Amino acid sequence: MNLEQLKQGILAKFEKCRLVFWQDEDIEFKEQLPLINDELNSSDVEFIELDECSHFEIKQRIELKEANSKFLLYSNKSQSEPSRDWLYDIRLYAEQFYADSSSMILNELGMRMEFRQDIGRYKKFFGNQQRYNKLKRLLPEGADKQTLELSMIAVIAKVETVSFTAAFYQLIKLYAEQPEKADELLSDLNKFELGKVFWLLAVEEFGFVAKCLWLDDKATSAQLVMFKDLLTKLLVTDCYQALQSSGVTVQATSFASSLSAHTLPMSLSDEETTALPKSVKELLLNAASKRASVVNFVSSWRESRTLSDSYNVVASEVAQELEIKNKLAEFKHPSELIHVETFVEADQQLIKSLATDLPAYNAVEINEWVSKKLRSHWCSPGSHKDSANYAAIYTALRAAKEFYDLKEKHIDGLAFESARSLYKAYETELYKFDHAYRIFSENSIEISKNGSDILKATGLVEDIEHLYVDWYLHDLAIVWGKLVDDENLLDNWSLAGINNQQNFFREEVKGVLSKTQTKRVFVIISDALRYEVAHDIHQQINDEKRFKSEIKSQLGVVPSYTQLGMGSLLPHQKLTAHLGTKPEYKADGMSVHGHDNRHKILEKHGGVAFKADEVLNWTNQEGRDKVRDTQVVYIYHDEIDAIGDKQVTENQTFEAARDAVDEIKQLIGRIINRLNGSRVLVTADHGFLFKMTDVTDSDKTALKSKPAGTTEAKKRYVIGSNLPTDSYYWTGKLANTAGVNVEGGDDAEFMIPRGSNRFNFVGGAKFIHGGIMPQEICVPVLQIRELDTKAQTKHAKQKVNAVPLNNPVKIVSNIDRIKFLQTDPVGEKFKARELEIWIEDSDGKKVSSREKVLFESTSEKMDDRKRNVQIKLEGSGFDRTVSYKLMMEDTESKVKTTHSVIIDLAFEDDFF
Repeated sequence: MNLEQLKQGILAKFEKCRLVFWQDEDIEFKEQLPLINDELNSSDVEFIELDECSHFEIKQRIELKEANSKFLLYSNKSQSEPSRDWLYDIRLYAEQFYADSSSMILNELGMRMEFRQDIGRYKKFFGNQQRYNKLKRLLPEGADKQTLELSMIAVIAKVETVSFTAAFYQLIKLYAEQPEKADELLSDLNKFELGKVFWLLAVEEFGFVAKCLWLDDKATSAQLVMFKDLLTKLLVTDCYQALQSSGVTVQATSFASSLSAHTLPMSLSDEETTALPKSVKELLLNAASKRASVVNFVSSWRESRTLSDSYNVVASEVAQELEIKNKLAEFKHPSELIHVETFVEADQQLIKSLATDLPAYNAVEINEWVSKKLRSHWCSPGSHKDSANYAAIYTALRAAKEFYDLKEKHIDGLAFESARSLYKAYETELYKFDHAYRIFSENSIEISKNGSDILKATGLVEDIEHLYVDWYLHDLAIVWGKLVDDENLLDNWSLAGINNQQNFFREEVKGVLSKTQTKRVFVIISDALRYEVAHDIHQQINDEKRFKSEIKSQLGVVPSYTQLGMGSLLPHQKLTAHLGTKPEYKADGMSVHGHDNRHKILEKHGGVAFKADEVLNWTNQEGRDKVRDTQVVYIYHDEIDAIGDKQVTENQTFEAARDAVDEIKQLIGRIINRLNGSRVLVTADHGFLFKMTDVTDSDKTALKSKPAGTTEAKKRYVIGSNLPTDSYYWTGKLANTAGVNVEGGDDAEFMIPRGSNRFNFVGGAKFIHGGIMPQEICVPVLQIRELDTKAQTKHAKQKVNAVPLNNPVKIVSNIDRIKFLQTDPVGEKFKARELEIWIEDSDGKKVSSREKVLFESTSEKMDDRKRNVQIKLEGSGFDRTVSYKLMMEDTESKVKTTHSVIIDLAFEDDFF
């Protein structure tokens, strides 16, 4: 404080009283007294040094002789006891001026003088101007002692939030990244007399006691060890609490007794704690009211984007030290581990249990478990280096379970009375086998790439592959082939009520233009877009509000390959085949091969053709100009076939299918949003068959050389004329299976291996098409349209509702469960709803953790749609006579609903 500040501070006191005492016990201003005296003389203030004069004389002067004058009474000695102080009565009504450094700091911080002693204790802290300036910025107005100490800790920890939690998180981050920096921070806390404060706050926050090491100022070397011990206790407590949430009792396991140096959850009964070793009970985080605080702290730490890396490091370190993997191996049932998020080893054990005996669990359980785990820390994108791998494993497990359940529905085999009934069954249900297999295989491939073999090691990959190839495809091929033969279907390739692919332009494109007021139709043709893949597009579009999708199929041409399929989709009166060095198809005399030729054909019918990447790269105006004068816009997309039909990339087929879904959705959005399109058709030239295992001899149909008359020979078909016949393969005419007109062209024939086989002379590949299996010839047709505002409201799926089963809700422990009912199943009418759930008091203050819950059950059974949500109270002093509120907020719309809550804690602070 400079001389001018000192003068102003003294004069401010005289505004309240003419007598001001100044005790300068630290003799900080003795040398400046002459200058101070000179300054005060100009303000009519008399200066008296109490230590140089008789106090009786001074009393006489200021009270009798100069009763109206102003006096500054200075002393650098301690004040005498009242009974020995001649001036004590005057002190009682006079003002006191403090100019010592502690008082000056308190004045500047706006704090009361009662904290002078506390400021004096932290003189080392205030010796640095940079620290002091940051403290002034952080310290709230009207701070008390604890807030001051927390603010100083925040300055030392270099955090911007005045809270123990923020400082503790910072210490964790340093410990995980640079342990020596954490040690420095703990040492600094000790150096500035804040070490005890820090650990006392840990006691208050977590109920942590570590054999009173924090009471020893010289215990700096033990600080990091103690900090690590606290982290271990926090994680183990969180783990145990999760186990108990699953209904696991600590008494029933050896897990408790094996962790003799670490804590257990604080919700065990007296009987359970009695069973624990003394060494465990001595190290419990005692207060029951702190249980929820510990779990909330660990959860927030784990879920924080900035701190999740440090959590991973510490959790891994603790798990390794305590051999958590071995401890958790005793939990065999998935339900025992489903709530444990503390250690990744719990997920590993859970995955192992599921993969080993997946058919044993029902679909509702699997869907609920997988849904929960996919939203957990170890699966969240970016939360952990292996998060994508764990998410892929859980997704694969769910798909495998779907496959098993589908097989159970057909436990007696695949039996159909007609080719049409089998085809319709594929349209409505059997395609789900291919879908489940695709999702499982796509994710199992990803898992293998990431170096994990859990699904292979447990035999799940082999089992699903066996069931798909040797049971589903094999039996489907036999049943379908027999019906094709019995009905001579290849002589008359048609099914009642199902359009043939060669009639696509007339039935679908012209149908939209003639039956609606639509001026322009966009057609997306995606090479090898299989029916089950198109279903993904259909479902995703219908989950949105602005567009509506309807899906059906058309009977694909045979052979089901690109040139014939693409030609059949073009407008034509007559499609002809011309057998030269290779087959060429013509629509009304014009070649259908190549993009330019297809564009020319479409021009004759008021249409144009573009490639998908062209459309995606157009500017808005450029795109509108390109399609302005057209009725029909064909957009050719090639992702699946481009990847799958090459041996070097065929293993990426299912990945390509996923990318195709995303790209086609993007195209649809571009058409409607940027090109003023309102009607979009999505179809394909053919589907495909794919299996993960390598082709073997049993997959090949004996054909040692190309037959005479062959024009084109591929792994799945042969095209030519006067082709031989044999029981190992089918033969037929394109005139019958593709509507090819023999007038003006050749009477082309084909050969196709039975079932899902390949011809051996072209080698073997996993990705095939060209035959007549349902996966190849059930060609999707999606009709997509934009909805007006009224139709959007009508079409939009409503979110499912969720309500607590008991009203009012009653909470009887710091960590309790609330049972909810999802009122409707997710499906055609309803979609999933994510809610954030917490409890507030009557003043709107949050008194519990905030829990995010996704209600997404598809079960029609009400009991299957019941969910337990764990809620963790924060704080203490809950009143059973007061009504609290359960808050339920939609995470998307932010709409809130409330329900009454009674909090009735029998023992809020029990100690073991």
